[in-house]
Amino acid sequence: KIESPRIVHKSDVGGVLLSLCDTASLGRAREQIVQNIADHGILFNADQDAFIASEMIRGEELFAGVVDDPIFGKTILFGKGGVLLELYRDVCYIDLHAGPQEIRRALRTTKISRLFEGYRGAKTTLDAAVNFIAAFQKFLIDRPEIVECDLNPVILNDEGFTVVDARIRTRDVPPAALCPPRSRTDFFDNRTVAVIGASLNPDKVGYAIAKNALSFKGKLYLVNARGGNFEGREMHTSLDDIDDTIDTAVITIPSAHVLETIQTLIPKGVKNVIVVSAGFKEVGDTRSEEKLLSLAREHNLNIVGPNCLGYYAARHSLNLTFGSGSVQPGSLALIAQSGAVLSSLMDKGVQLGIGFSHILSTGNMADMGFADIVTMLEHSDDCKTISIYAEGIQEGKAFLDALRNCTKPVRIYKAGKSPEARKAAYSHTGNLSGDYPMFKGLLESIGIKTVDTIEALLNPIAYDLDRIAIITNAGGPGTILTDYIIDKGKKLYPLSEDDIRTLDEILPSNWSRNNPVDIIGDARSDRFEAALKRIDSMKEVGMIYLLITPQTMTDTADIVKLLERPWNKPVYPILLGGEMMGEALNYLHQRRICAFTTLQDATSFL
Repeated sequence: KIESPRIVHKSDVGGVLLSLCDTASLGRAREQIVQNIADHGILFNADQDAFIASEMIRGEELFAGVVDDPIFGKTILFGKGGVLLELYRDVCYIDLHAGPQEIRRALRTTKISRLFEGYRGAKTTLDAAVNFIAAFQKFLIDRPEIVECDLNPVILNDEGFTVVDARIRTRDVPPAALCPPRSRTDFFDNRTVAVIGASLNPDKVGYAIAKNALSFKGKLYLVNARGGNFEGREMHTSLDDIDDTIDTAVITIPSAHVLETIQTLIPKGVKNVIVVSAGFKEVGDTRSEEKLLSLAREHNLNIVGPNCLGYYAARHSLNLTFGSGSVQPGSLALIAQSGAVLSSLMDKGVQLGIGFSHILSTGNMADMGFADIVTMLEHSDDCKTISIYAEGIQEGKAFLDALRNCTKPVRIYKAGKSPEARKAAYSHTGNLSGDYPMFKGLLESIGIKTVDTIEALLNPIAYDLDRIAIITNAGGPGTILTDYIIDKGKKLYPLSEDDIRTLDEILPSNWSRNNPVDIIGDARSDRFEAALKRIDSMKEVGMIYLLITPQTMTDTADIVKLLERPWNKPVYPILLGGEMMGEALNYLHQRRICAFTTLQDATSFL
């Protein structure tokens, strides 16, 4: 093979010839390669170029590489290799400091991983693959000057892994700047709140936030330069008029006055600042955001925003958003970069009867980002699950660490799945890294669920629920639902002979005798109830879908009342139809029982 600094992919220019068995063929191959690269406009230069002859090793071609990603830092890619690497794109993404469990999860996302589980007699185990990646990690950690590395191909055979070809790019590494981690105060500890920019004009953001804030159970101060009275509360003309400590402030005034307002708040003991005001980085004013960050670091402030929708915390009935004022308390924490997306999900939550422990609109994330918020939510007893709508990720390593250390279920929707990928013509790794594939791959290796729709951020979290049972009064929708479940990588519960016999006792003779359990179109609430009782008692069933379609005889309103009972397994109703389902849906929403109206939504959280 040719070795030249001007040639990246040797095979593309005829720079590799195989199965050479003697000196004569070696000489002929050398001449042929010189001619091949000349045909591609590259003239052999004896001062720069050389030839490498190595032993032919046969086996499966794999690939391992590392890219220094601007968001996530050094990240390993591993998977199917060879000249068709970029065509297959069967690779996984592994953080440079990932542990064995993360590596295993990542490997299992590739098709090539079946080789490590004995496919067609393959002898290499998954542990051996993990050890290979771990050795590659150590190689890279010990050599911080490496910023790009392609091992392609890595040959896998019964002897293990052999690196056949490698390309490495290095650079001088300056000493790491010492930036000690921030020791933040608890953002969710809100006792005395000031709304700065409260307004009497219903068309203003300051009016909506002030009105929503009236339910706060702590001390609330409203500030407006013109003064006035807001629904029986005095509006102070200046912060100087407030002779009290203010721990939390929301700012809705024009951006030009935000920095000086924060400086006025600092002597009053402020720790948490929500900057709703727009007019910062999103319009090109990065300097003001840098000053916000400097203030946060200098005075140990928690600053959310700017350019955000606000903040909600159920514990103290604190709603500092200009979204819905009808938010209900619950156990779901919802974080979103987009205020518009967040307000729509808040409103949807009200309709579906979903309650929230916390709602945070991160906006431009000048200071507090996803990593900080997830870490704080991990220590909040009010929060049981976390949903994140993300557009851009900052400080990717810190984000991964926060997710690793979080014991609560987390799911994420990532917008911008198909941006123009970063191109690095010098490397397979650069071409494969991209934005969304790496984001999704790294999160999957940690065990974090990514969802396909923003509505799924409100749905139940079912990470470990498998062996799904479907009870339906219509075979067609049950079949479609099965396809959606399988596409999500989940499995249906296989009915045993005993299960079929016990269902025979309570179902018509022409029921499906299979899962989906089709209890026939004339099923009324009594038959749904009988089937639900039997399937709920089956020990190995993980969860149950109750799929209801509107036949003339279907008493949907009575069927959904079954969902008020305490069942052993999670039961999720799907009400397909329109007008005939209205009463039943309203019944479920009023009782804050999760219900779905499409098969796609019903499986979006799997």
